[in-house]
Amino acid sequence: MYLKSFKLTGSIVALQFIILLTCETLVAQVKISEQEWIIPTYKVSPPDKNPMFFKGESYQGASKYIYPYGLNDVIANEKTDHPWKALILENEYIKLCVTPEIGGKLYYSTDKTNGYNFVYKNNVVKPSNIGMLGAWVSGGIEWCVIHHHRASTFQSVDYDLAENEDGSKTIWIGETEPRHRMRWTIGISVYPGKSYYSAEVKILNPTSYTNTFLYWANVAAHTNKDYQVIFPPSVQIATYHAKNSFTNWPVSKEVYNGEDFTKGVDLSWWKNSVNQNSYFSYDLKEDFIGAYDHGKETGTVHIGDHNIVKGAKLWEWGSGIYGQTKEGRLTENDGPYVEIMVGAFSDNQPDYSWIRPYEVKSFKQYWYPVKDIQGFKYANLNGAVNLEKREDNKVFLGYYSTQKVSKAKIILKRKGEVVFEKVMEISPETAFAQSIKIDASFIATDLSTEMINLENNEVLIAYQPIEKKEDGKLPETVKKPDLPKDFKTVEELYLAGSRIKQFHNPTLNAMDYFDEALKRDPSDVRTNIAIGIVNLRNGEYNLARSYFNKAIKRLTNDYTRPSDCEALYLQGLTLKALELYDEAIDTLYRATWDYAYHSAAYIELARISCLKGDFQKSLGQINESLSTNTNNNSAINLKASIQRKLGDFQSARATLSNIIEKDPLDFRAANENYLLAKIIDNRQNSEKILADLNHKMRDFDQNYLELAVGYLNDGLTNEAEEILRRFKGTNQMVSYYLGYIQDKNGNMTEAEKFFKAASDQSVDYGFPYRLESIKVLNLASKYHPDDAKPYYYLGNLLYDKQPQKAIEYWERAVKYDSSLAIAWRNLGWGYYQFSHDLPKAINAYEMAFAFKKNDPVYYAELDPLYEMSNTSIKKRLKLFEGAHEIVKQRDDSFVREIIVLNLAGESEKAVKYLSKSNFHYREGSSRVRDVTVDAHLLLGKKFLAEKKYEQALQQFLSIVKSSDDSQSGHGTGDIRSPQINYYIGLAYEALSKKTNAKSYFTMSTEQSINETNYILYYQGLSYLKLGNKTKAFEYFNSLIEKGNKRIKQGSEIDFFAKFGEHEAENVQQSNAYMMKGLGYKGLGDNNAATENLKKALELSASNLFANVELQN
Repeated sequence: MYLKSFKLTGSIVALQFIILLTCETLVAQVKISEQEWIIPTYKVSPPDKNPMFFKGESYQGASKYIYPYGLNDVIANEKTDHPWKALILENEYIKLCVTPEIGGKLYYSTDKTNGYNFVYKNNVVKPSNIGMLGAWVSGGIEWCVIHHHRASTFQSVDYDLAENEDGSKTIWIGETEPRHRMRWTIGISVYPGKSYYSAEVKILNPTSYTNTFLYWANVAAHTNKDYQVIFPPSVQIATYHAKNSFTNWPVSKEVYNGEDFTKGVDLSWWKNSVNQNSYFSYDLKEDFIGAYDHGKETGTVHIGDHNIVKGAKLWEWGSGIYGQTKEGRLTENDGPYVEIMVGAFSDNQPDYSWIRPYEVKSFKQYWYPVKDIQGFKYANLNGAVNLEKREDNKVFLGYYSTQKVSKAKIILKRKGEVVFEKVMEISPETAFAQSIKIDASFIATDLSTEMINLENNEVLIAYQPIEKKEDGKLPETVKKPDLPKDFKTVEELYLAGSRIKQFHNPTLNAMDYFDEALKRDPSDVRTNIAIGIVNLRNGEYNLARSYFNKAIKRLTNDYTRPSDCEALYLQGLTLKALELYDEAIDTLYRATWDYAYHSAAYIELARISCLKGDFQKSLGQINESLSTNTNNNSAINLKASIQRKLGDFQSARATLSNIIEKDPLDFRAANENYLLAKIIDNRQNSEKILADLNHKMRDFDQNYLELAVGYLNDGLTNEAEEILRRFKGTNQMVSYYLGYIQDKNGNMTEAEKFFKAASDQSVDYGFPYRLESIKVLNLASKYHPDDAKPYYYLGNLLYDKQPQKAIEYWERAVKYDSSLAIAWRNLGWGYYQFSHDLPKAINAYEMAFAFKKNDPVYYAELDPLYEMSNTSIKKRLKLFEGAHEIVKQRDDSFVREIIVLNLAGESEKAVKYLSKSNFHYREGSSRVRDVTVDAHLLLGKKFLAEKKYEQALQQFLSIVKSSDDSQSGHGTGDIRSPQINYYIGLAYEALSKKTNAKSYFTMSTEQSINETNYILYYQGLSYLKLGNKTKAFEYFNSLIEKGNKRIKQGSEIDFFAKFGEHEAENVQQSNAYMMKGLGYKGLGDNNAATENLKKALELSASNLFANVELQN
């Protein structure tokens, strides 16, 4: 600040001091704002209108349950400028941005002192299909709550902005997750005078059930050849997903996750990991991790209590061409990134922890930039330190501080004796870095250092190197569980089944283990409870009741009061759901005798009392509930509602005060605050509160429904109705619930109107999921028994819970409206995925097509059924006739069209269509690369047969080129390369270019194939071309051996699969016979080759290369 020069009197000196102090205070202020940010964006189409139910797929190693979300996986090929909401927080040192419309992603964090984005900033919104639902964007911090790559990662979340008494300011984000109906909130705060920001995370289970959850903050950072990820010194082992592979860290000397590092590779450097991989720290013992760009002299630090924030992970696409090809599709000019992930209550993925009914898990994390200290060895909230022994008895010492310290004393000791000290001002703008010569000899562990704030003698940070203990032993890897029959004890069977449920494993069925346990001990308490829970959560209440009865009978044998009352609590919930309230009350009271279920049981009792209108009794019960769980927002909010009902308005407001301040996205608390304001405040204030609530709820239908259903569960019907009437949009279930409420209130005429209004709405996005909705929809069907839509919605709601019942409802739906295509489509899904009735499934899909031919999803789902049923290629080709413009709207349906064209011998048309396409990368497998290669190989083979060798060569070479720009995600070295190179060699050979031909035959043989498959055949043929008959025959024999082994062992399931569906058994067997056939063909045994290739085609007419090689 400029001050005019004048004679300084005492008062003027004081004034100058005040002005300077005010100036410094203003500089240190935190700014918060909501802005519009125009970003070049590849837009994502609206979610698909078809419900997507579970079909056994893996996603990130867990079950891929999409419903009740819709797929959002159709992405534009051209970018346009798009306005996004940007929530900005900044102080004098840092600036960050949160995008609530992109999953609440913390989009970037910038160090204002040097302009470095210490959290990756992607200057284009360029989604790829990496998320569970599809669209996912790189960069920033993605909040992976409940599941990894949270389902709503590219959807809008709730948000609010807050100013705090200490001068900090906070962006709150959160949502209620529909699959589990759990809430999460994250408060991101920036503080005056600090270069760090915090994330206060709360995971709330407002349900009556025990759930499992996963939490990881997925932090992206800009990377390059100078970038190094820094795990704490105690981390000497890294592990892969599911802990099925371990390696030493940072220098690996093992084969890790299929990568050969046996020559010794320092994995902490991005440049050294050529291929994509994950490295989880094993047994984290410190509170920090981070990374440093040694070229730019800056980096990123994360701080969190390692007892809670237990997970630290490095993930990278890889520095090689393959990884960079895929990574390049996620941005345009912002370069590669790594993910420095941090997990709480978890140290691996998938690695789920338990959260009990009404429990809240909370913790804090911090991030800050670091610079000018050549890396760091230790960090805390005050800063980071680097201490390194250099040559010639020199030491490099560096300190970075997260705040300005006017008198910082920096000390270096050797064996406890001070060898260097310096007093200086240090701040986020100016770090300390110095090379220090020590006269005496020393080793690194002789050294120690600390930085002290002399104004209060606080030791801000201290560090001493530790000696690494390397015993060379790596932990035992996780193994796939044995078959149920092979377990020795009932306890082990129960634990195996429980783990499958806990980790949402898609490849195994927990019920197989539970059933085996009950076969051996029908009254086993734990197993009966476990099965009862499954049935309770699926809405099969009478079945659940029977299992809980068995558990309770054994627990209470000889009139015993059980020490663990979980079974009583769960039985109470079941009886309450069956509306057997007197029995529920008796059972729940017995559950309250167990401290573990005291709070949860009492809130259920309070709800029953509210349902009966006994608010005085419910007040005592809710107070009991709160006595053993003061963090239960549901109980606090219910207490406020009860107090309001009893006319104790001021007490109700006092009850809510803490939630209003600490959890501004709790809509129940905000609504109660509004209801109280209507009674005791002026109209202007109440309307202001309501406007604020409506803004937070953002006209999102599920926010209104969840809030209203919560009130209905508490017996507060009028409040529920008021909330639903506030909703300005259209939603079938809002109308159904309003009809249900009118019926409860005795207004039958009004109820009928609302049910009719619901039925008049489109079925688009009609994805109900709350168990409470079953009775609502059943009531609607009683008003209109011949209306198909309530049955259709009931089927949707129940399919992932009670698939047989869902199918019955859909059958009723088409009975009353045979033109309801989407119900036929759902029946096709259910008949195949659940009933395993392929003909019936195909018939249902064909009925759907009869009424709706313009939905690309139908093509993507019907053609695989045709493939599995060995439907003629002619009929499959007819399916796609005249439908190209429809099927090209989606990658999956377009891929199916190309598959059929290739099988039908129409490779030229397939290549023509592919030349005009632009696929989007999909994590896992989308078959794009395979069908593209197939089309070009087949066309090239056709040209070879026609002696158009140059044209053939161009087809084969075009696949090599496309490996880097096709959206399939395969780059140089993909598994098809040996086959492609073999055919390129053939084309050059036909053109009499022997040198070129030899080069490509050689390249074909050089690529290592990790698993035996049909590609080895083409490597064998290449060896024959090179004159190495011995090696060629070795490959051909290995194909026969592997084929026989697969035929003998039958269908295989990959327990550790991260992505994809289980391949059909007939397809697996067909591939096994093809391998045998190709092996025999290579050996020259044409009879055996023909026999096995024909068998392959009998099993699957879609085995393309079995057919191709049989014809040659």
